[in-house]
Amino acid sequence: MTGLNEFYGFKQVPFTKSIAARDLYPSSGHREAQGRLHFALLSHTPALLTGDVGTGKSTAIRAFVQTLDRNLHVVVYLSNPHLGVSALYREILLALQVEPAFGFMRLLPQLRSTLRDLERKGRHVLLIVDEAHLLPPELFDQLRFLLNDEMDSASLVSLILLGQPDLAHKLRFAPYEALHQRISVRFHLKPFDLEETAGYVKHHLRIAGATQPIFSDSLIAGVYDHTKGVARKINNLCHGALLLGATEKKQILDETDLKRVILDLEGQVG
Repeated sequence: MTGLNEFYGFKQVPFTKSIAARDLYPSSGHREAQGRLHFALLSHTPALLTGDVGTGKSTAIRAFVQTLDRNLHVVVYLSNPHLGVSALYREILLALQVEPAFGFMRLLPQLRSTLRDLERKGRHVLLIVDEAHLLPPELFDQLRFLLNDEMDSASLVSLILLGQPDLAHKLRFAPYEALHQRISVRFHLKPFDLEETAGYVKHHLRIAGATQPIFSDSLIAGVYDHTKGVARKINNLCHGALLLGATEKKQILDETDLKRVILDLEGQVG
């Protein structure tokens, strides 16, 4: 992407996942999500964050984790929802830099002992489970067991579940009811509106180093109309528009250019 950076004078390529957490766009939804997640962490209560594909759930979590004091909080992020029970415990122990015990019956006691040791040292574990809508029922049970230790007055681990909207519906069914009742913090991340879409686009260009407008207002309005404010789709369209502009040496792009990008991304012949 060197040519793109050189043509537009960027310091970094905009509209990519590699943007630093400190530079993420602070939408109203993301700010509210962070506030609720902070409350859940302080109160040691499980939290549920849902959103449609591409709306920025993982981005919101990245921004939230960036604000935490790592001397006080140990963050364990699980991105694979297809783990078995033993693998779940092993993944958490390895993330805590502990060699898992041999044998399933020893794993849960070992994990609880590890969590207590960290708590005694003033460090609390935050377990983030991504794609949680794909978790099998038995893993939801194991997460509940981790939260419910009768030997401790407070939970030794805070839990954040990330997933698509059907996760909230799924948790209402009987097999998951015990965990569902413990979740007191819930938030659904919505797509951007037109104003936030414009703010998001301009923010990414500014962070990349743009000093002059590159996208016309009509192009940004077209981006919103086509993406309905879904961040991942916005990134794809805007990145495609910049590639077109750099290829054709256009410093300012408008809705006509956007239409060409849309046709190209959709595999049509313009």
